[in-house]
Amino acid sequence: MSQSTKQRVAVIGAGPAGLCCLKHLCDNRDVFEPVAFERNFWPGGIWNYSDQTKKDDFGLPIHSPLYNNLKINIPKEIQEFPDFPYPKEWTTSFISRQQCLQYINMFVDHYKLRPYIRTQTFVRDVKPLKETQEKSLVKWLVTFSPVNKLSEIKTEVFDSVLVCNGHDTNEYTPNVPGMKSFEGRIIHSKDFRYEEHFDGLRVAILGCHFSGEDISMHVSKFAKKVFACHRRDPEEFPPSFPKDIEQRPPFVRMTRDSVVFPDGSSEKVDAVIFCTGYRYSFPFFKEDIITIKDERIQPIYKHMVHIEYQNLIFLGIPRQLTYFPHYYGMAKLAVLILAGKAKLPTKEKMRADSEADFQSRLKDGKPPSFAHYMGDIDRQFRYNKELAKWGGFDPLPPVVQMIWDDVMDERYMNLPHVNEFDYRITGPKSYICLNPEKVKSRKSKAENVLKGK
Repeated sequence: MSQSTKQRVAVIGAGPAGLCCLKHLCDNRDVFEPVAFERNFWPGGIWNYSDQTKKDDFGLPIHSPLYNNLKINIPKEIQEFPDFPYPKEWTTSFISRQQCLQYINMFVDHYKLRPYIRTQTFVRDVKPLKETQEKSLVKWLVTFSPVNKLSEIKTEVFDSVLVCNGHDTNEYTPNVPGMKSFEGRIIHSKDFRYEEHFDGLRVAILGCHFSGEDISMHVSKFAKKVFACHRRDPEEFPPSFPKDIEQRPPFVRMTRDSVVFPDGSSEKVDAVIFCTGYRYSFPFFKEDIITIKDERIQPIYKHMVHIEYQNLIFLGIPRQLTYFPHYYGMAKLAVLILAGKAKLPTKEKMRADSEADFQSRLKDGKPPSFAHYMGDIDRQFRYNKELAKWGGFDPLPPVVQMIWDDVMDERYMNLPHVNEFDYRITGPKSYICLNPEKVKSRKSKAENVLKGK
């Protein structure tokens, strides 16, 4: 196939999802000519840590929400690109952010992806060129600028677009009454970097999911007092949560020096950290391409494929799963779709499937904002099997779900020490825990870990 007939594919973002796309596109160099756009100096997406907050040196929003002492929150054994293991000398399962970035760049160099990545490039706009009445056949105009020269506007045309800009960069901070009158420090968890900055302070933390739990425990090492303010059911909240961190309901009002709770009681605090999550954002698209309502992105099929523009595919929309291996499978499927090897249903069937998936979540008691949530029971693994069957490749081995389930149990029963466990996979359906004396979850689970079941 000549160079002129290759399908030019724009990959927006060179984090883990974008790099998986590049890998699979480069496996088919006779068919595709990929170009990845990455705003950072180095591939890795949010794993490119910065001490800076708010704006970078070029006036663009800081992309990464990582903090200095962050470790990955699931074992590296299930946060691994398939067929590309971590270095054997890295014996710890819960590796540091620095090691994770290093591993990602090892992946880049192993598969020789760096020549296809345009770093320090800011994507401004992505829009279809209305050259045909069939939307699935349109070409795409990508407008971009060098980050160090934002006044310089460039454009290129592509046959397809893979959107991999992540979902943990557009922070959400609720507008709490009285917030403007508060004289202490207010930050979102995206801007949290050092727990030492809260030395001797009384700190209220709103939101207590993974980040809220972790940041609460980090801050409590230095703060005078930490209040973890959340709406989680006490019966579902980890009983292993540190007792020196006081649990309170979400505060509903703020004063000059306090947070006020629903019953009218209050606590004086010096700082507030909002661990209130992120919102999906695709700032380079106009609203006629996609809509986002209550965190539901439409119109997309299987949380990936744009139903109208079928050469526009999103990678990384699903939340709460084992990201790297799932991204790898999603990227493999995306490339098969672009190559015409994985067929799409009719638009009518795709719309019906998307709506049925959404309604099933509502029926399960999930709020509308959980339209793309994968963290409950085995949903992420059922999703993976569905995509693998569609693409004709092997799904993730059962051991990935086994370790995931074990870690979730340990988060519940042994939260302060969950990242001290070290796992080893011994087969597609087996693993061992190398320090089983630390296991605190229910006995049957502990026995399974010890036996490698």
